Amino acid sequence: MRWPWQKREQREAGGDYTSQIVQFVENNALSTAANAGSSAAVECAAGALARAFGSAKIDGPTWVKETVTRRVLSQVGRDLVRRGESLHKIILTHDGKVKLIPAADWWWHGGSADPDTWHVRATSYGPSSSQTSYLPNASVVFATWGSHAGSTYRGRAPTTWASGSARLQAESEKALADESAGPIGNLIPVPASAAAAGEDTDGDPERDPLALLRADIAKSRGKAFLLETTADGMGDGRASSPGRDWVAARLGPAPTQAQVDLAQQSFERMLSACGVPPSLFSNADSQGQREALRRWHLGTVLPLAAMLQDELTEKLAAPVKLTFDRYPMDQVSRSQVFAKVATAEGISVQQALQIAGLIDDAVD
Repeated sequence: MRWPWQKREQREAGGDYTSQIVQFVENNALSTAANAGSSAAVECAAGALARAFGSAKIDGPTWVKETVTRRVLSQVGRDLVRRGESLHKIILTHDGKVKLIPAADWWWHGGSADPDTWHVRATSYGPSSSQTSYLPNASVVFATWGSHAGSTYRGRAPTTWASGSARLQAESEKALADESAGPIGNLIPVPASAAAAGEDTDGDPERDPLALLRADIAKSRGKAFLLETTADGMGDGRASSPGRDWVAARLGPAPTQAQVDLAQQSFERMLSACGVPPSLFSNADSQGQREALRRWHLGTVLPLAAMLQDELTEKLAAPVKLTFDRYPMDQVSRSQVFAKVATAEGISVQQALQIAGLIDDAVD
C-alpha cells in the first residue's frame, strides 16, 4: 500500500527492447546456470580466484588494511565467478572502525544512467537475523564479472554468458552421476526352484536351500568359500542346472567412453569460459602448468583485481593497492629482458627491474 504523500518508488529499467529479450533468455537459463554452479569446473575456477584474491597484499593506510581483509577479497573472487557480481556494504561500527559487510541480496534503484545517482536496497544475513539497508552507490563496493550495456547495474556470471557450455557441463556430469547412482551388486544364477524358495508360512528359513550361502556371502568381506556345485540343479537334475557353474555377473556403473570424454571436454570448456586455462587443472607437464598459471594470472586475476582496486579506491576515498606474488610470471623471460634493458644507456637498474616486471608486481 502507498500513502498519497509518499513518493512513488522508482525501480530499475531494463534497457532497450533488445536488452529485454536478452534478459528473458538469460532468465530461462538461470536454472541451468545454477546446476552448472555445482559442477567441478565452476568450483575449480571460483576457488582458484578466491584463493588468488585472498593471497593479495593490501597496501594503503592502516585503516584500509584493516577494512579490506583477505576474507573480503576472497569472497569477492568467489562471487564474481559464481554469481557474476559482488556487493559489500561500507559501514561504520560503534567504535569508529570501517567494515565491509557482504550482501546476499540487493536491488538497484535510480532512473539515471549515472551510477552516482543510484541507490541500492541491500540485505545482509547473520546466524539468526537479517539487516536491510537503503544505501547510495557511494556507500557500497560493487564489482562485476561483466555486464550488458543496457544493465550495467547487474553483473553476469560466466555460466550465464556461456549458458550453452554451462548446460553441457551440468548435463554431462549429471549423466555420469546418474550412472554412478545405479544399483551395485553381483548376480548369481541359480535354479528356478532354489531362487523361488524361501521362508515358509511360519517364517522358518530352513526350507531355503540357499540360506547358508546367503549368510556366507553377506559376511564374506573378500574371503574365499568352497561352494557346492550347481550342476545337479540343486537336486532337481541337470535340466534345472545353470548353463555355467556359479558364475557371478557384476551389476554396477558402466559409463561409455563417449560419456567420459564429453564430461572432460565440457569441463575444459567451462574452465575456459571462467578465464582459466584448462591445462591448469589437467595432467599437463610442469612447463605447461607454469604457462597456464602465467596466462591465468595475467589474463584473469590481474585485470579483475585492477577493476576491484579502482572500486575500492573510489568508494573508500583512500589509495588501495593490491600486490600479488610474482611467481606466476615468466621469470626466465623477464630476466632476459632485464639483462638487455639494464645495458641500455640512460636506464637505471631500478627502471630496468620495473620494465621487466621483476619488482612491485602491483595492480597499476
